[in-house]
Amino acid sequence: MEFQFCIFYKNDRLQFGWIREVRKNKPVIVPIQGKEISCSTNRLEYIWQGTIYQNEKEAIVYLAEKSKKVLAESAGIELDVIHELCETGVPYTLEDLAENFLDNPDDGWSRVALLIKIRTDQKHFQRKKNQFFARSSEEILKQEEEAEKKLENERRQLKEKEWADKLRNNERPDISSAEEDHWQLFLHRIQNFLLYLENSQEKDYFCSLFQCQITEPIITERRFLDVLSLAGIDISWGRLILSRVSAHSSSEDEQAAVAKLMSLDIWKGLYDIETRDQRELMTFTVDSAETRDYDDAVSWEAQGGGGMLRVHIADVASFVGKESLLFEKSENRISSLYTVKKVYPMLDPDLSENLFSLHEGFDRPVLTFEVQVAENGEIGATQIYRSVINVNQNLSYELVDEDINRDDPYWTEVFRFCQRLKEKRIENGSLELERIEIKLDISDPDSIQIKEIRENTPASTLIQELAIHTNHQAASFCKQYGLLCLFRNQPPYSINKGLAEGEKPTLQDIQIQPARIGTSPEGHSALGLDCYLQVTSPIRRFLDLVNQGIIFSHLADIESGYDSDELLTWARQGEDIQREYAAIERSLERHWKIKYLAQHQDDIFDAQMVRTLRNGKSLINIQQVQLFVECVLDEVPEGTFQIVLDLVTPKYDRVVVRPYFEETASDK
Repeated sequence: MEFQFCIFYKNDRLQFGWIREVRKNKPVIVPIQGKEISCSTNRLEYIWQGTIYQNEKEAIVYLAEKSKKVLAESAGIELDVIHELCETGVPYTLEDLAENFLDNPDDGWSRVALLIKIRTDQKHFQRKKNQFFARSSEEILKQEEEAEKKLENERRQLKEKEWADKLRNNERPDISSAEEDHWQLFLHRIQNFLLYLENSQEKDYFCSLFQCQITEPIITERRFLDVLSLAGIDISWGRLILSRVSAHSSSEDEQAAVAKLMSLDIWKGLYDIETRDQRELMTFTVDSAETRDYDDAVSWEAQGGGGMLRVHIADVASFVGKESLLFEKSENRISSLYTVKKVYPMLDPDLSENLFSLHEGFDRPVLTFEVQVAENGEIGATQIYRSVINVNQNLSYELVDEDINRDDPYWTEVFRFCQRLKEKRIENGSLELERIEIKLDISDPDSIQIKEIRENTPASTLIQELAIHTNHQAASFCKQYGLLCLFRNQPPYSINKGLAEGEKPTLQDIQIQPARIGTSPEGHSALGLDCYLQVTSPIRRFLDLVNQGIIFSHLADIESGYDSDELLTWARQGEDIQREYAAIERSLERHWKIKYLAQHQDDIFDAQMVRTLRNGKSLINIQQVQLFVECVLDEVPEGTFQIVLDLVTPKYDRVVVRPYFEETASDK
């Protein structure tokens, strides 16, 4: 029986075998060990004629013995000498090389030995189909350098695995002086991995090295912070979270740009338009007591049964133009970041809390939105223009609530108008949610205080409706004149359950898509408005600053300088960064809520069922802190039920709870 011997690839390794037959245009190969395989031709490296044997058993023995000799012969071939005698750029077949450099060029086994040497070496020759080309000296040098880099990288990874194993076992590795630079770089890379976590380019490497998964980011973060602490680098979890917004750090060039603006003439700016003097108006801001960046104010002039309402928005766009460094910084930050402990402003504090902020007693340039209000609350003529105001007083929500409750004519009339605005939006399908907001007081971290915030107070309703109305007025203005700007659109929503009369839906009761930014007005279903954009917070939001500049450009009868692609890029970027900011804010807020629970482990809390999870657990809301946690419920309770805390570990974001059932008389 005559066999055709071959070498072929299996699992990226060269193996010896023989071709028993061709079946369905594929050779059937019997290897030295294992079962026969049907092999595609592109996996065949070389075929040659073998010796005639009476049976396959003899052939197996022969092939096994001969393959060992071939490998030994291959190792002895001086390929560097052969390479020296070959011309660069000239194609050679295997037969050519055998004819010129082998003692027995017609022997198939000798040719196989040469082929194996070339394939395992790969430094001296490059293969293209069935031809071989001698590499140049430059190519060989590059190959050697790459091989050395690969070897060095493998050595480094072995060392890093050794360090990781010790750190996982709570041992600090002994670092020699020769390893110090590598050790510091290793720790720096761990810090970068922690900074970007799921978006880190080395995520897979470090997860494999430390045998972890990023399924629970907070736990992963804390464990790696422990690793760094063991290595002598102490970084708090909160500091890590905030380092993800390093764009909010102010640079020297930014400070210089801010200094130039501090001496600006408020009557001037980038836009050559009329600026009205409205400093004699009774003008007020209404914000929380902690606010430092006042970006909107309101003026009301009673006229018969109606009046003139003016909402003033801090003029930022006149001084922070598209080509300025401060505009670029704002573009990178997208918005201010508000955490439980600190505010990270979009604009430098000298601007956001001083120069542009509508502080009482200071002349400030603004973009004014004017509305004529009839006695019945209907809106008449509207105007948008630039003006200068001087705020009479920075008021808190609490003070305005008191004024409304005692029927102060100024605020009562404004509130009545705002109520009318809200009623119209509800008639148009505005979504009114039942929400509870809480405020954390961490001034004393050892005694955290939590306060429930009522969102439906007269003052909060007034300011909310004025902001919505002003943004709608701006959107209507841009829509009327066909201005290319950033509209905020939201498709229709649906409610998943039947509501009792007067009952407001919760977030769990509705199916709604998030609002998206676009350059065309498509309506905002949740607000019950035909068009909407945001322009009321140019100090705090970059897209508001852009929209404000577009309106100013139109008033000045000049091109804004923005195109659709640019605006949409900012929109997408803004949405991405805002999601990241929201995650940061939630993480920090959740951390302090869990610390509050840790300080009240013996208390009984109210909870409400949210939904059943795929893991069989239930997601519940601890109402006093508005914190969502998982727990095991034997029965799904209706309405509010009570829970107790079994385990609270703020460091690892762990809250274990169980239902609480008060003992009955028969139980005692």
